Amino acid sequence: MAESPLILELEQVHGCVSLETSEKVAGVRIRWLATLSMDERAVTNLFETDSASIPKVLEKARSLRDVKSARLVQKGPQNSWITMTAERKVSSAPKLAEAGVIWLQPAYSEDGVDRVTMFAPSFCNFRKFLELVEGDYDIKVRSKRFISQNEKINFDMFSSSGFLHLRAAAELLTPRQYEMFDLACRYGYYEEPKKISLEELGAKLGVSESTAAELLRKAEAKLMPMMNEILRKMV
Repeated sequence: MAESPLILELEQVHGCVSLETSEKVAGVRIRWLATLSMDERAVTNLFETDSASIPKVLEKARSLRDVKSARLVQKGPQNSWITMTAERKVSSAPKLAEAGVIWLQPAYSEDGVDRVTMFAPSFCNFRKFLELVEGDYDIKVRSKRFISQNEKINFDMFSSSGFLHLRAAAELLTPRQYEMFDLACRYGYYEEPKKISLEELGAKLGVSESTAAELLRKAEAKLMPMMNEILRKMV
């Protein structure tokens, strides 16, 4: 009987140019979006990062020994796209292809750590990936889930459709709304029971309880319809 496919949440540390850049530029988060090209010498990837960090990100990337080029593709009011072409030896793409696994976009590099979601057709494929990167990657499996034969899977939720819905929602949030929503999620406001109150959340952002409630209400009003669109694809 064939092995079941699985989805894994991973944290990994390795000699990746996006990791090196995120580690050296304080507070920056770099999102891997796609591998654009790959040959026997180099790999070109498309990334997204916040527009305010673009000058520092490009300067740092271009200074790295294994980076052949780094350039701005599209600059937006909040987020921008850049490409980096790097030596094949420091890219995950060839190893992913050889093992027969893929990242489900986007993958985040922040504070020197990759946070990625992997799809593997079987555990054997994932084991092969581990063998290929042994000694070069430090990988921690945060969670894994096998997909049953009766389970409905729609990759739109991971890639184009779901990702674009969430990107559209994120662009609608003001920086203040996003910061409050991020704090609420990270500090357990949405857990049951709640681990933090609105008053405590407001204090972390330096605003009143009523302002914290208003920021969250507006963020939720923008995010929930988009989340519903993604959930509808799963059922």
